Amino acid sequence: MNLFYFLILVGILVLIHEYGHYLFARLHKVGVIEFSIGFGPSILSFEKNKTKFSIRLLPFGGYVKLAGLDTEETVDDESSFHRKSWLARFSILASGGIMNFLLAIFILSLLFTWGFPTVIPTGINSVLSGSPAELAGIKPGDKIISINGKLVSTAQDITQAIQSSEDKVILVIEREGNRLTFEIMPRYDAEQNKKLIGITVPSFTEIKYSIFNALKIAFGTFSAIILGTLDALWKLITGRLGTESFSGPIGVARMTGAAAQMGIKVFLQLMAFLSIQWGLFNLLPIPALDGGRILFLILNLWKRVKISPERENFIHYIGFIILLVLMIIVTIGDVRKF
Repeated sequence: MNLFYFLILVGILVLIHEYGHYLFARLHKVGVIEFSIGFGPSILSFEKNKTKFSIRLLPFGGYVKLAGLDTEETVDDESSFHRKSWLARFSILASGGIMNFLLAIFILSLLFTWGFPTVIPTGINSVLSGSPAELAGIKPGDKIISINGKLVSTAQDITQAIQSSEDKVILVIEREGNRLTFEIMPRYDAEQNKKLIGITVPSFTEIKYSIFNALKIAFGTFSAIILGTLDALWKLITGRLGTESFSGPIGVARMTGAAAQMGIKVFLQLMAFLSIQWGLFNLLPIPALDGGRILFLILNLWKRVKISPERENFIHYIGFIILLVLMIIVTIGDVRKF
């Protein structure tokens, strides 16, 4: 089942990404020779409006083959990619990653509107039957504000406050917007060698936001993921983080299967996260990726740095080989971990 959910998730991310390239190519009247999901031998294909649409054997990406973009394509008419304006070419190359970003923001906004699973660090998840907490009137869903006059913000704070109490513990809790005070006498558990009041924390709740606030929080979450991913990549480049910290296809497949079993909301949350990373990775200035082509597009703005299409394609080919080797290394790491 992990493979099934993985193929669904990756298929959506690739489809959205490549459709971005396809859509902007059509808008700028660039010929689209092929729209492919996956690499390798073709499994299914058909032709429409002079474009071949295909699904290929290896589902680890996809591509949109544009007229005139590769040196082997001899296209000199107005449908050639290189005959279009600089801005048109830039928008076509960047549109795949941008579509992934938009998909992620849409999913996050939907989740925040629908009800996003949120951890309350000092929220009471359950109350043991017959425990001091139940006898005092504590209920699941209550949020502990302070213990013995000291504010608490984590489950560890709560445990420490109970263990350090000499006699009764005075809990100030929040329930439905009101603050209530309870006095509880902990029971000593010889087996665990600690005082207990019979509660478990933290608790989970689903917080719903208005459409405007959901969109605002979605953008904030999007920015945080972008910055976190860039920070991780920088640590990888500088050697402070090893390749074992990253997951390849096998690791992502396992995560996808686990997320699907936890429900549609967790699955969508993972999809949003991976969509951001997919879009960002493709926009990195690495040969063979969209970002690498954008880099050459920018460099060619300077007359002194003109790079021929033949040389550029050779560099992209080398970049593709290097990326393939890196994927194999990460996949081997996945096999060792799992």
